[in-house]
Amino acid sequence: MAQQWLTFLSDYGYEDAFVGVCKGVIARTAPEVRVLDVLHLVARQDVEQGSAVLASALPYLPAPAVHLALVDPFRPTPTRGVAVRTADGSTFVAPDNGLTSQAWEVAGGGVAAHLLDNPELWDPAPARTFRGRDIFSPVAARLAAGLPIEQVGTAIAVDELERLAVRQPTVEDDHVHGEVVQVDHFGNLTLNLHRAHLEQAGIRLGDDVELRCGGKSLVVPFLLTYGEVGRGRLAVCEDSFRTVTIAVNSGSAASRLRAGRGEPLVISRVGPAGTGPVRLPPEPSLPGR
Repeated sequence: MAQQWLTFLSDYGYEDAFVGVCKGVIARTAPEVRVLDVLHLVARQDVEQGSAVLASALPYLPAPAVHLALVDPFRPTPTRGVAVRTADGSTFVAPDNGLTSQAWEVAGGGVAAHLLDNPELWDPAPARTFRGRDIFSPVAARLAAGLPIEQVGTAIAVDELERLAVRQPTVEDDHVHGEVVQVDHFGNLTLNLHRAHLEQAGIRLGDDVELRCGGKSLVVPFLLTYGEVGRGRLAVCEDSFRTVTIAVNSGSAASRLRAGRGEPLVISRVGPAGTGPVRLPPEPSLPGR
């Protein structure tokens, strides 16, 4: 059955016509395909951010679908394009730079891969600097309209494709080592942790924990949402994607802790709420979100 949904993520931004032009090519190639924009404000050439965003969004996107992802640092020799079929029947079209490798795993793992080396599916005169328009977009559109993946180009083993090295958290007795994997629009710090990691260290919802991050050490509560603490207060909580996050009610955890992506941190068990050291007073809060 034809896949009618095509999702689109890129670092193209909205100051130029790049996104609109790619969507125009998709519409001209396969008018019946519906395009869903995931994000086009990935930091320029930031493959790790694009990968994290796509993987976290994937459980909420149509499936099966074709997922077009275009984030790629400039290099003298262009990164080869690939289409990867996953166990859930979806297809990921992207540069072979690890951008979609986390998302494959969310979709059940890659089961087939093909290079985008069939020029009959490209624009007749592709530009050297806009392959997103001339190669990736028309191929993705045709796949979403039902083109068999075998026709996009040469088969290649999934194991030969680039993958991002994703650092895993470690649990040691009563504490967990992790790191910040993303800073969102509100300054929340998304971690490479889930509640189960904290529970393995004996940390339960409602407990106080010691947080060591960004050169600071402080005691904060572990709660379901940051809304359970006062305005300007810091909390460890779950975000809407069910990952552990550090947040400030009506403020920015990134600014408070002076921390960004890749920042290592440790969360340690202190005990039930109120048993730990006195918490630091809140800093001036930002306007409500």
